[in-house]
Amino acid sequence: MKILVIGSGVVGKATGKGFAEKGHQVIFVDINPETVAELVTEGYDARSPSGIEQEKADITMFCVSTPSRENGEVELDYIRDAMTKHADWLRRQNEYHLIVVRSTVPPGTTRNVFLPILKTSDKKVGKDFGLCMQPEFLRAVSAVEDFRHPWMTLIGEYDKRSGDILEGLYKDFEDKLYRVDIETAEMEKYAHNLFNAFKISFTNEIYEVCHKLGLNGDEVMELVSHSAEGMWNPSYGTKGGYPFDGACLPKDTSGFLAFAKSKGIPMPLLEAVIKVNKQLELEENKVKEVNKPLVL
Repeated sequence: MKILVIGSGVVGKATGKGFAEKGHQVIFVDINPETVAELVTEGYDARSPSGIEQEKADITMFCVSTPSRENGEVELDYIRDAMTKHADWLRRQNEYHLIVVRSTVPPGTTRNVFLPILKTSDKKVGKDFGLCMQPEFLRAVSAVEDFRHPWMTLIGEYDKRSGDILEGLYKDFEDKLYRVDIETAEMEKYAHNLFNAFKISFTNEIYEVCHKLGLNGDEVMELVSHSAEGMWNPSYGTKGGYPFDGACLPKDTSGFLAFAKSKGIPMPLLEAVIKVNKQLELEENKVKEVNKPLVL
């Protein structure tokens, strides 16, 4: 297939190079002339956006950066501008074309922001073009190798035809592949990154406590990686809507927080964990009270 890769940064380069290795015809597209020149020097077909005006292709993958603004909000202007320009390109296409969003965007963005832009091409989604959201799970230091050997591929599809085409593109990759709706794929990418962030912050909080107690935090967490079910059982704690209970977790979370406070050691993450759990307990008790059978 002929694939356009819009945005040739870390994700775009890994994506395009990976598909080129599988025998697909890849055209990298970027507004940065230095990026284009670098890829051309490496032997790839790379162009500025104006260089694809007369080009035909089967699939376009958007790998445009979506950084944070100063207020923390996601910056969508770059990918929105790229999508607007591509709608003009899409208007000139006579064959069915698949649009794939790989950029990280909040749930609802692909359907509610990008799709209306693409519709300005006067093409009909589901008939003239397809739409998928396919998040990337690439590490910056090993993005190309991660693309070659993915641990999971997730396809968020507008319709079955879109998903079928994109799944076919990954038939030569040995990995687990899941197909969901577009919004679930968008949300999963954020949940993926948030989980990693929370885990690092948890480790840092334990590290700080250990440091103040004269213990080796790295050694403690290395042992936890072998002992805690949340580490070695991938299904543990993945069903939501229920507070943790039992003989250990409630008493040990509150008990250790009290111990840390007695030593003057702040544990804001643990405090937040306990607060969230108590709120779930209250909600669960309200449901039980509502559903309690009447005694006559």
